[in-house]
Amino acid sequence: MSGEDSSIYQNIFRWAFRTGATVKEKDERLLKRLIFAIRGEETPGRFLDRLSETLTEYRTNVGIQLDVNIHPDIVRRRWSGDSFHYLRSTILSGFLNAFSAKESDEEGE
Repeated sequence: MSGEDSSIYQNIFRWAFRTGATVKEKDERLLKRLIFAIRGEETPGRFLDRLSETLTEYRTNVGIQLDVNIHPDIVRRRWSGDSFHYLRSTILSGFLNAFSAKESDEEGE
């Protein structure tokens, strides 16, 4: 993995942690639902579709209305093979760290 790739995964992890923390702040059950929705998706298209569908619902649902979005690098790049598995693991790790983080933890590390 090149330095540039490593930086992208670090940025995506930070995004996932912050997004997960935002969702958890609203309702921990929403973060669980997000994790369950994406964890079983093994193909890039289905994974990204489920991720964007769930975050869009969280942003537009009148009862939820969270300020969440998709990290630009996630939609800008073409993901396949190992790069997709790194992406998937990075996002799930960020969400899981946010889920288990205490209120004072800001970086998720």
